[in-house]
Amino acid sequence: MTKLPGFDRLLWLAKNEPTKLNALQKKLNKEVIDESSAASKPKLISLLSHLEKKLSLCKTPYQRYQIVSSMMYQKLSSLNNVLNHPNEFYQNKAKVLYFANNTPQTGTKKTR
Repeated sequence: MTKLPGFDRLLWLAKNEPTKLNALQKKLNKEVIDESSAASKPKLISLLSHLEKKLSLCKTPYQRYQIVSSMMYQKLSSLNNVLNHPNEFYQNKAKVLYFANNTPQTGTKKTR
């Protein structure tokens, strides 16, 4: 795994070479996702994509901080609720609705 540079080096990259800092961030994100379990990978990829889309709309570093901080708070709040009230979490079950097929079934299928 890539070693994270010190804070001063990261600050220097942010001020002088933001494209290199962005490349480092993408590389570290990819490494973390690659090392995660197979069950977690789709969720992490989706979360990263969602985060990148939100961050692309930001104009200042402070806005980026606010977005990341808000997302982390929401996830930690959800985790806190599950850990402190597990019975409520397990009682929530999805109701699956099936759509009725109004076309008569025949022996042939339509192809696209």
